[in-house]
Amino acid sequence: MTARRSSLSPLRSRLRDRSPGLAASMLGGAVAAGLGLGSLAVLVMVLWVSSPYPDSGPGGALHVAAALWLLAHGVELIRTDTLSGAPMPVGVAPLLLLALPVWLVYRAARDATDASAEPDGPPPVAPRTAWTGVVLGYLGVGTAAVLYCAGGELRPDWIWVTVCLPVVAAAAAGAGVWSAHGCPREPVLDVLAALPDPVRRLVFGAD
Repeated sequence: MTARRSSLSPLRSRLRDRSPGLAASMLGGAVAAGLGLGSLAVLVMVLWVSSPYPDSGPGGALHVAAALWLLAHGVELIRTDTLSGAPMPVGVAPLLLLALPVWLVYRAARDATDASAEPDGPPPVAPRTAWTGVVLGYLGVGTAAVLYCAGGELRPDWIWVTVCLPVVAAAAAGAGVWSAHGCPREPVLDVLAALPDPVRRLVFGAD
C-alpha cells in the first residue's frame, strides 16, 4: 500500500500542476467559439432588425446565425422548409467565412502557450496541454451550437459535423501552438514522416 501511494503521488502532482493550464486553455477555446458565434449573431440580428418583412422571430435569426457559423467551418446543412417538401442540402465553400474561426482558434492556442512576463508567474503550458484544452473548449461550444441549430430550418449534417468541425479546430489550434513555440521543424518533420511514401513523393518529389 505504501509503494502504491508513493507511485500515485507523482501522478496526482502532475495532474494538479497541469490542470490550471488545461482549464485556462479550455476557457480560451470556448471564448474563441463564443466570439465567432457572437459576431455572426450580431450580423444576422442587424439584418433581421433592418428587414422590412422578417419571416421569423429572433429565435429563427439566432438559428440562422448558428447555421452560418457551422457553414463557415465547411459543415453541410440540410434545409427542411422547401417548396417540394423534401429536404435539400445547402453547402458552399466557406471562403472568407473560414478566416474568422480559424484566426480566433489560432489566437486562443497561441495565447494559451504564452509564458507570463512576471517572475513569479505560472510556467508556460505544455504544447499538448494547450492544444488539447483549446480544442476541447472549442468543440464543447460547437456541440452546443450544433444541438441548438438542429431544431431550426437549416439543420447540420452530422457526418459533416463530425469531420469538418474537429479538423478546423485541431488544425488551427495546432498552428497556434506551433507558432507560439517558434515554429520548430521537428513537429513538421514528424508529420511528414508519418505520411505514406506515395504522398510524400507526390508532394515533395522523389527526394
